[in-house]
Amino acid sequence: MSKTAIFHAKTKLIPIKDGEELIVLINETDAWEFGISAMDKVVVKYKGKEIVLNADVTTKYVKPGELGIYQDIVDKYEIPADAAVSVHFTQTDGKAMEALKKAIKGGKLKYEETYAIMKDIAENRFTDTLITYYSAIGFFKKATDQELYEMAKAMAETGEMLHFDGVVADKHCMGGVPGNETTMIMIPLLASLGIKMPKTFSKAITSPAATGECVDVLMDISFSKKEIEALVNEQNCCLVWGGGLDLAPADEKLIKVAYPLSMQSYSRTVVSIMAKKYAMGINHSLIDIPMGPTAKVPDMKTAKWLKKRYEYVGKRLGMKVHVEITDALQPIGAGIGATLQVREVLRVLQQHPSRPIDLQEKALFLASKIIELVGIAKGKKALALARETLVSGKAWEKMQKIIKAQGGKNPQQKSEELELAKFQRDILAPKDGTIKAIDMKLINLTTRTLGAPIDDEGGLYLHKKMGDKVKKGDVMYTMFTNEESKIDLALENLEGLEMYTIK
Repeated sequence: MSKTAIFHAKTKLIPIKDGEELIVLINETDAWEFGISAMDKVVVKYKGKEIVLNADVTTKYVKPGELGIYQDIVDKYEIPADAAVSVHFTQTDGKAMEALKKAIKGGKLKYEETYAIMKDIAENRFTDTLITYYSAIGFFKKATDQELYEMAKAMAETGEMLHFDGVVADKHCMGGVPGNETTMIMIPLLASLGIKMPKTFSKAITSPAATGECVDVLMDISFSKKEIEALVNEQNCCLVWGGGLDLAPADEKLIKVAYPLSMQSYSRTVVSIMAKKYAMGINHSLIDIPMGPTAKVPDMKTAKWLKKRYEYVGKRLGMKVHVEITDALQPIGAGIGATLQVREVLRVLQQHPSRPIDLQEKALFLASKIIELVGIAKGKKALALARETLVSGKAWEKMQKIIKAQGGKNPQQKSEELELAKFQRDILAPKDGTIKAIDMKLINLTTRTLGAPIDDEGGLYLHKKMGDKVKKGDVMYTMFTNEESKIDLALENLEGLEMYTIK
């Protein structure tokens, strides 16, 4: 990093939250004079702090000699308006750049080299281009188990680390199955049994809605380390977005560059998941690997390969890990998209007559595996305990407390009172027959076309599942969107393709 400042400035508050990006605004005159372009990275120094931020250039919002800072930066780094700061060019760690070149050429990195790369990514010193290079290596070079362990360890240790006393459990699903929102059922259920469940999650990459988008429908998901610790102490659990704090911070940046292609290598998936478990102080972890022809994990060979990697990395990080390979031949539940999935979750927790039994039973099965993993009960007794906790209303009672603790507006939210998208269209069966297969990749693509995950009300509601008999003209599924034109676009994308195979 250059020791000499590019220029000195006074901060000016831009009173909006930009979201995940941390951007400073520089007047075009200053940018021209000092050779700064939009999306360059700069170091802002304030009272001994050095913060790497993304630069943007403007002619309107700040004058020469001013540095515009969004509310996000004020909140995270406690830099006030009208503060005197200096702006410097940033440079990556020489070790990190050399390590990246070595990795691109196929070399095996030492832990110190992996740590240097993760540190530069975490501290925002790597540009998106450099992060993309590093991310792409996972598709072309098969990492050893030791390398996966070292990547996970470095990713966690370059960010915040949390610690909770005693048994600390977690579940994670690899995804790829639309509607499979078991987490929001399991966390309150298990926490009500006294099992500590500090759950963090990422946002959707390949799916139309991950747990992050779903939880966000009901409550706040962004919390600081201290706030998470308080939530766990108070509620025995939390449901929070890992990107809201510096928890394995390099991971969120790697996810960002993977998002446009909706791709992430299996190796990097293992690293991402286990790094966050380690950073959260998890010592008992259940991993769900849904496996099916149109799921994220398509075959048993891949599922078993992943199982071994999770178990190895978890053990090296000091965790007791149990991996379940579950069937993924069709969506779980009927709602696809954040709000529609949350309605299904609430139906299960509230034991509504129209609750999706497949979602309920999978959640109970996985919950029983955690009950076994932590030593409370085994086999049928574990499953019976999970079921009694759900049916008695204890799980819903705990969820209400979680919603209230996490700033939710309506802890008593009724499943049937959730606001749905403005525009809806029923799609009808083209012929008589029996549903033999459902293409989950097409379901994901269609739901994203309807606005998910950005629009949490966009999505599909499936009226028919595999094995159901249909007659021509029966409603197969309903499209939901807040932009009517997206329905026509989704139908256009489906021309010549079969989401449902009817024979």
